Amino acid sequence: MAKQRSAAAQERLQQIVDAAVEIINEDGYSGLSLQAVADRVGITQPGVLHYVGSKKGLLNEVIEYYYDTHDGAVEYLKLFEPGQLFEGKQPKIPEYCRLLVEQNAGRRELVMLFQVLNTEAISPKSPAHEYFNKRSRNISNPEVDHHWAVPAGVDAQLTASCAMAAMYGLEGRWLARPDEIDYMAEWAKWEDVLFPLPLWEGYR
Repeated sequence: MAKQRSAAAQERLQQIVDAAVEIINEDGYSGLSLQAVADRVGITQPGVLHYVGSKKGLLNEVIEYYYDTHDGAVEYLKLFEPGQLFEGKQPKIPEYCRLLVEQNAGRRELVMLFQVLNTEAISPKSPAHEYFNKRSRNISNPEVDHHWAVPAGVDAQLTASCAMAAMYGLEGRWLARPDEIDYMAEWAKWEDVLFPLPLWEGYR
């Protein structure tokens, strides 16, 4: 059960999380310190510890807030569950990817945070290692079946995995060269290659 906080306490925690995100984007998780967060927020290090408990606790707060409460693509998949709006229908991989691209195009700082943490999480020593491994498994693991609507003969899980890998690669280019790359426009071109017509007619 989530800890109940007053409005003032929740606002302070948000300030701490926002400061941590800024620092991670600048210096990586390895460059994050509780003192740096405290300095940026304007409180003491014990004050930060009061809200997050530890550096790992701060990372958990960052992940919970930015990923577990800001994922419209997950909400899209939920619409196809029993009792929901699209029960009995199947989600479409291109539609899912398009939603992610549209969503991420408006939250560049979050995408950068994901890229930084995900890269560092390659190391088993990273406190976020298992979290990001689990996220990737949800796309590539055959046991996690979203029952995608795909053309006959198309491997849904492999296609979804390749599409997400392509998206991740494009995000990296966009983050590095935002003045040169229009993320959404570029993805529209990639979509025609990943999900070519007429094969994907009716499945996009």
